[in-house]
Amino acid sequence: MAAVLTRTRDYLQEEIGLKVSRAKPRTGNVDSLQLRDITAVVCTDGPIKLMIVFSFQRVLLEHIREVVTARLKVLPEERELFLRETAGETVNFILGHATADLAETGNVMHLSPPSILDEERNILRPKKAIFTTIEMATSHGILDINFIGPSELFDQKLNVIEEEETQGGEMHPLKVLIVDDSLLTVRTLTGMLTELGHLVVQTAGSGALALEAYRRSKPDLVTMDITMPDMDGIEATSGILKEFPEANIIMVTSHGQQGMVMNAVKAGAKGYVLKPIKLEKLRDMIARVFKT
Repeated sequence: MAAVLTRTRDYLQEEIGLKVSRAKPRTGNVDSLQLRDITAVVCTDGPIKLMIVFSFQRVLLEHIREVVTARLKVLPEERELFLRETAGETVNFILGHATADLAETGNVMHLSPPSILDEERNILRPKKAIFTTIEMATSHGILDINFIGPSELFDQKLNVIEEEETQGGEMHPLKVLIVDDSLLTVRTLTGMLTELGHLVVQTAGSGALALEAYRRSKPDLVTMDITMPDMDGIEATSGILKEFPEANIIMVTSHGQQGMVMNAVKAGAKGYVLKPIKLEKLRDMIARVFKT
């Protein structure tokens, strides 16, 4: 981690001419990573198997692109392509030098080609995973350097690909997508689902994001809030079931929304739980859906 931090700081300051004002590591109980606008993901192979994730604010990456392409004629329609290329080449340059430093100490590390993600996302930490992050602030924006291990738990788009071993309970662990615009509800559901032996593989903060989140994560179960911005849970449920008729969706609702609950059930939801959510009610509803 120290070699990557040093080489990143050197690159930004010496090659790009930026002032790095802060490099703040965050370890310990890091339960989630918030990806920024454009992210480059690299897997390492060697004595240590982990993922190194560089997540850029767009304004910072655009500045780096302007510096590295200053002598090139970049057409307007090529600017977005060059932005993604800049993310990959920046990470290759930094990690290439960092791994060379490690090789001199006898630690050989091989790197995968960078995988580029161009969306903001929140990655929740599975129990087996360890997240460490460094927030690097510059005069033109922020870069987060995240270290995720072990790498076998994720694919290169940072989707969870391995279910966790769980203790207690007879039900097979379920992969769950939480769709809710309340961070408090997301955390409450994540804690309860984890206690029940299940794994939250992804969250979405609005109904409009739910279908794409379902496509990416292919969950066994969805918990769907009813009242959300952009698109309510009933419309989002209909959209998911239209493309994935086998989807198992449970609505999360408040007292006084019985009419909306019935509309959601008509749309194909398998049931509902009321807020404030009770662990035993959630467990019973999941058992009813999966008939265990």
